[in-house]
Amino acid sequence: MTNLNVFHTKPDWENFDVTSINREAAHTRWGAYESEEQAAAAKHGSSKYTKNLAGVYEFKLYPKPDAVDDFFKPDYNAKDFKKINVPGNWELQGFGKPLYSNFVYPWDLEKNEKYALTARAGTNALRVPNPPFVPEDNPTGCYRFNFKLPDYFANRETYIYFEGVETVYYLWINGKPVGYSQDSKLPSEFNVTPYLAKGNNLLALEVIRFADSTYLEDQDYWYLSGIFRNVYLISKPTLHIADFKITAIPALAPGLPEIHPAILQAHPGPGFPQPEPIPSAGEAVFSADVIVSRAPDFASSTVKVSLYEGVKKIAEGEGAVASTAQYRTDMLPSANSARVSLRLKNIQQWSPASPKLYTAVITLIGPDGKAVDHESARIGFKVLEIRDGVLYFNGVRLIVQGVNRHEHAWKFGRAVPVEHMREEIRQMKRMNINSVRTCHYPDSPDWYDLCDELGILLICETDLETHGVMGALSHDPAFAVNYLERAVRMVLNYKNHVSIYSWSLGNESGTGANHAAMYGFVKEYDKTRLCQYEAGTPEKNISDIRGNMYAPVEHILRMIADPKDTRPIILVEYLYQISNSGGGLDNFVWLTSEFPRFQGGYVWDWQDKCLTGKTKEGKEFFAYGGDFGEEFVEKVCPPFMTNNGIVLPDLTWKPVAYELKQAYCPIRIERPNKYYPLNPNGPGTNAASADTYTVKRLTALSGDEKAEALECTAVIRADGLIVAEKPVKLPPLSQGGEGFFIFGLPVQKKPGVEYSVTFSLRSKKDSFYAPKGWEAGAYQFILEKIPVETRKEIKKNAAVKPVLSEKPDTYTVAIAANKGAITAIVNKKSGLIESLEKAGKLYISSGFKPTFKRPLTGLDCEPGWGWYDEYARTRNLESFVTSYRSFTGTGGDAVRLEFDFVMNGKNAVPVNGCIAYIFSGSGKISIDYQIHIEKSLVAVPRVGLEVILPEGFEQLGYYGYGPVENYPDRMLAAILAEHESTVTKEHFPFVPPAENGGHEGCRRLTFTNGEKQSIVISAETPFHFDAHHSTADDYIAAAHDREIVRRKETFVHIDAAHGPIGSEMAWSTVMPRAHMVGGGSYRLGFSIALG
Repeated sequence: MTNLNVFHTKPDWENFDVTSINREAAHTRWGAYESEEQAAAAKHGSSKYTKNLAGVYEFKLYPKPDAVDDFFKPDYNAKDFKKINVPGNWELQGFGKPLYSNFVYPWDLEKNEKYALTARAGTNALRVPNPPFVPEDNPTGCYRFNFKLPDYFANRETYIYFEGVETVYYLWINGKPVGYSQDSKLPSEFNVTPYLAKGNNLLALEVIRFADSTYLEDQDYWYLSGIFRNVYLISKPTLHIADFKITAIPALAPGLPEIHPAILQAHPGPGFPQPEPIPSAGEAVFSADVIVSRAPDFASSTVKVSLYEGVKKIAEGEGAVASTAQYRTDMLPSANSARVSLRLKNIQQWSPASPKLYTAVITLIGPDGKAVDHESARIGFKVLEIRDGVLYFNGVRLIVQGVNRHEHAWKFGRAVPVEHMREEIRQMKRMNINSVRTCHYPDSPDWYDLCDELGILLICETDLETHGVMGALSHDPAFAVNYLERAVRMVLNYKNHVSIYSWSLGNESGTGANHAAMYGFVKEYDKTRLCQYEAGTPEKNISDIRGNMYAPVEHILRMIADPKDTRPIILVEYLYQISNSGGGLDNFVWLTSEFPRFQGGYVWDWQDKCLTGKTKEGKEFFAYGGDFGEEFVEKVCPPFMTNNGIVLPDLTWKPVAYELKQAYCPIRIERPNKYYPLNPNGPGTNAASADTYTVKRLTALSGDEKAEALECTAVIRADGLIVAEKPVKLPPLSQGGEGFFIFGLPVQKKPGVEYSVTFSLRSKKDSFYAPKGWEAGAYQFILEKIPVETRKEIKKNAAVKPVLSEKPDTYTVAIAANKGAITAIVNKKSGLIESLEKAGKLYISSGFKPTFKRPLTGLDCEPGWGWYDEYARTRNLESFVTSYRSFTGTGGDAVRLEFDFVMNGKNAVPVNGCIAYIFSGSGKISIDYQIHIEKSLVAVPRVGLEVILPEGFEQLGYYGYGPVENYPDRMLAAILAEHESTVTKEHFPFVPPAENGGHEGCRRLTFTNGEKQSIVISAETPFHFDAHHSTADDYIAAAHDREIVRRKETFVHIDAAHGPIGSEMAWSTVMPRAHMVGGGSYRLGFSIALG
């Protein structure tokens, strides 16, 4: 026989024409159940015909494919092989190192290899990637695993099913070559029946780290390799259920079109097969298209479909298997398939809030009338449609409160345990998240099962990103098959999951004809879901929605107003998280409330994608790119770009998570501008007036479709302290509804007191994710705003007068107060208080230093990043006193010290100001700080003062916004109240370290120590503050939390104005104009009392 291998001139892993060898067609995951009853339980892996091959394998890492020997042979001496866990990534088990890259392919383009090409020579020489080639030095992991074939697998067909292997692999059974597969994030399957022996068998895999498919899988993530998901051996009869597709549409709701065009086909005309009867009112549509293996006599078999609600069978139907295909296959079953349709009454809809599931059991009945195979799927009934540019889910406008999620766990890499997935969903539900985009590839089959069960809507995304070569491959017909195959296989694998509402064609790959080919198949095959794509502003032939990532508010408003494109707007990525960022979510609230076509989006992203690092002492820490001593570290983007989460790697909430939870609150309470009087003698209140509040219900609370799932309590505070609580009855609202309630203050107001009311929305019952009483959101309204200084007057003691003494370099002010003499030493050259004591004990060791500096944020987290250079103009300015003077008040009851100063430094801008200290005989010390910044300075992080407290002042109390940190553009979750904390607790361990612990609107700030000494700072006008045991420079210098210098002192910042945290709902570097702090004049006044 002719040797056809002579035509095989290049490696499969560098050949775009080879995506698989002998791989089976994609299909819904098999359960291979033993009976209808077992199938109805729908517990994957429960059948004896599925054997999980997870475990400890033999493993060796070779430097490149050419170095691999005959490891796959049964008689091979594997003495050099080590042990490795499957599933798992080999880099996390001591074999090689993980590599992080945003989009640059992790290869040295200066090497003289085929994967790099000189695109331009000469002075401006440019080397570019050269698909499909990859480096010759290409780590290759080889696995060996011995398993025993069960006796009851005999005389059946046996398949091996890999849920995920990265990147490409070859498979041998008992030394015999079986096949090859790419597309690492989708299952791959092979029929291994001819290669198996009775009893013991050897499974061998050769997994290659880089391949031509790497060009198509260039996601912003780690390069992690190996068998990272489960492996199953599955036994099926020769005549078996090969695949099935379920269509489940709930009864048409009132107001919807009589015939839903996504489901019911138009009449085909005379001479063609006629459509099935239109369902009557109240009937749900259910159909199952079942494909049967083409075994002998397949057309003599029958398919039975049973629908279960729990353990109860509620419907059943049968259909014959067709022998050949008809010209039209949309109305009749195709070859070797059967269609079973049911009309159902009293079917409950599936939604994220009420994820009602049924079980469809498929039974294949052979020619002899006996059941030969059983499969099942847990399904739900839902319907999507777009009307007038608005997407409706089960007849109600959909609001997507979403997040992007990479499949990742910091201790396991890509091999995410099911328990971890469940905890992720639990935390998402606590944040009111209702949807996830599986960025940027399909996830584990277990993830889809959990989202079906627990209620998370999904965008299921094709494993396709060509960021490193931009859109080049999307326009090239040579890659059309690669693009299309990835979309087809994804849809075929996960088509029966009710949680999926949209298919995505990938990410950041430009836009081209290849995407149009993908869209064409997806929309023809699945008319019940959306199909979408974002990159390159695709038209309607590629995407059903407009999903522009990181669109600023102005751009979103332009999209809303565009009369030529009225598609729904759902942002596939927004609110980019890096460092400390995430401002502007108030815009999300406004846009979703006011513009029906703006229907939400997906925050980037869910968790910081760190891996487990270890210090020399063996202590674990959150590690990112460059922490493993790897040779390649991307130079275009910072290595900590792995860390974009709203939670830390261990799922601890970041401060922005609380903000997101509030923005995603299912019910919104607003206060109209109109004021309504109320009869003071009315029932239930003794107040003289009341306000009307509007209530909007945009989404449903998880666990209940009714607004009554939440109870509302009004919490009334006076000067930040709770003085009353009162239940509030919310109007009954359907989703999308609006109503109002009238609330009267149940306390008598007192002059000079600041009142507020907070409406707290809490769950009435326990759920899988939170106990009864979990707060879904809270809305606070300030009823009176009274300056703090007008509330409590300090009693004067005319007998006590401050005494001023002077030395060449210092002023000393002494006050003989009744409860201990106060002594302040002020340096004339620096203008700073060098020490402030009372009764011989130190209260302040240095202050008050003018400063603009703060630790880095998402606005400026890296040199050259966003506002880094602008902020650098003031980051290291130092103040220099130009003149000073002292005054003694009339009667000698006060001393005033004034210091004029300028601030100088590299790239300095004109800054000048004056700080005054006023010491009164009562012991009160007032600070009056004024500063002028040249108008040419566009933005500064802060305008304020720094004061250093000595060791011990750990307890912290404040009347301001908290308890979670907040900034001018991130205030939704902040409540104005009296809060208690500690300086240590104010620190948040961002990765890498960042600005944290800020609080807006502070009226009063108190520090105390173990000896009951206290420092009380009260403001004329509210100020921003933070307090830490580290300086701003300590934070800036540290790459990891453990590297931050922890000092005994407390460093306090008191700011007249504090800049935003950034993002404006878009990229982290977007500076919100409304909160920008720049050139101009500022004043800060506050007083200090020592106790």
